[in-house]
Amino acid sequence: MNRRYAMKNNEITLHKENTPAVADKDRAAMIAPAVDIFENDDALTLVADLPGVSKEQLELGIDRQVLTIEGRLERAEEGALYREFGGKGFYRRFHLPENLDLNQTAAELKDGVLTLRLPKAASAKPRRIEVTVH
Repeated sequence: MNRRYAMKNNEITLHKENTPAVADKDRAAMIAPAVDIFENDDALTLVADLPGVSKEQLELGIDRQVLTIEGRLERAEEGALYREFGGKGFYRRFHLPENLDLNQTAAELKDGVLTLRLPKAASAKPRRIEVTVH
């Protein structure tokens, strides 16, 4: 069973501190990346668009069930004739449900797309109960 999560779903919610603090000038110039979240019986999968971010510029962290994604961009600001995309990078936070095994989290960055797999804890996975007929 696959389900696509909306950001307002109770299972994964946008952290209240998603918008960077104005005092932090670098984060104030960052934008929230587009994110899709999918669920199956084994895991949640988060897919985030981070164009222009390399592995070295990407920071992922989980602290107290809060996932933080931060990707910095290194751009030459001078000499641009036309620019549709601005900002210093990407920043977004999510509050995660407690039924995940965060020690088994895996992340892949390919062609500007981050795929983060958050496996469910064994106790959260659906179980099939065999029935014995006598």
